[in-house]
Amino acid sequence: MTTADDRAAEVVRNYDDLVPVLGFREYWYPVCLASEVSEKPLAMTIMGEPIAFLRRSGKVYALADECPHRGTRLSLGSCQFPGTNTITCAYHGWTFDVTNGRCVAALTAGPDSAVNNKVTVRTYPVTECQGIVWVWMGKRAPVAPEADIPELLRRATVVRVVQRYTYGNWRWHVENPGLGHALMLHRSSMYMRVRNYPGIARGIEPRLEETDCGPWLCEYCKEIQMAAEYPGLGVWPQPGSAWGLVREDMSPQFGVAAKVSMRLPGITRVTHFPINGALYYEWFVQIDADHYNYFQIACGFPKTALERAWFLWRYYTWGRPAGMIRFNRQDITMVGESERFAKRHQGRWNGPTRLYEPDRFQIAWRDYALRYARDFENGRTAQERVEAGRGR
Repeated sequence: MTTADDRAAEVVRNYDDLVPVLGFREYWYPVCLASEVSEKPLAMTIMGEPIAFLRRSGKVYALADECPHRGTRLSLGSCQFPGTNTITCAYHGWTFDVTNGRCVAALTAGPDSAVNNKVTVRTYPVTECQGIVWVWMGKRAPVAPEADIPELLRRATVVRVVQRYTYGNWRWHVENPGLGHALMLHRSSMYMRVRNYPGIARGIEPRLEETDCGPWLCEYCKEIQMAAEYPGLGVWPQPGSAWGLVREDMSPQFGVAAKVSMRLPGITRVTHFPINGALYYEWFVQIDADHYNYFQIACGFPKTALERAWFLWRYYTWGRPAGMIRFNRQDITMVGESERFAKRHQGRWNGPTRLYEPDRFQIAWRDYALRYARDFENGRTAQERVEAGRGR
């Protein structure tokens, strides 16, 4: 008979084997602020691929940041024909149409070069939304951006972003959210010390819910306890460890009841963070095998100029520095620890896996990712590949 622990262990093994180190590709990802992209190319690496982002006639384009001639970075080049949608390689003058990646001229060989229209570089679909540039990393035709950019983010009237170049892997950070870590790790943060925060969560219940644009995996629990007596050890958390000066808003927000929820390709959503009334999102966009862009977005919904000023004052004086910077810096530290652990164990997350009650949320995420990640290989989902492997 297969037990729940057996099933959890199987999910962990499959996740280690199948979920890509650089992230799921058939999704839209936030990469930078729209204000960071200009006529001069902006060089970035996303999922191990060098990409140059640039504007032509006000529109953002993205293409592989390597000339097919000698591999020189196209981001070192410039537009030699002002007013056109082109970029010219700084090395030998190969010139590319940024709208389709086609080489339209090889300047130092003359206008009739045989290279013309024979060579291309890859272009990437891009879009702008809420002052953020989003890129499609998949090989298939992109889905509508609205399928991946949450509706509530698109509806926000104030959007503020924090980006951090971070050591580690997206898989460890996407598994960071939840009560298991929050009730321990963040107790030392000023953000939590001013709240009367509980210490124990029992009966973790992950649930898939259809909200805004697609299914979200939401965390609920049956019982919250402020403190408990541990035989032979004493009471934890100790009285006075939290000051209780700020009320933590746990009310539903736009129909979202769960405080923390997650969805593919690896998005975290938190209600009433970093300040009450805000809705917070995180993306973990892998750069290379060891680093990712920690992309944090705080959304506000003020309707008047006065409401907007009040929201921004609270955000800049408390929410951003105490929440998104210092509070989430603790998460970054632990993700780095997880990455170092994984490297010592041949890249596997936990081997053997150690599970306890709050891990229900993380195991549910792994199962959700295996079942529902968009297909990017041989017309089959990750879960179908798992099942096909069992039949061999």
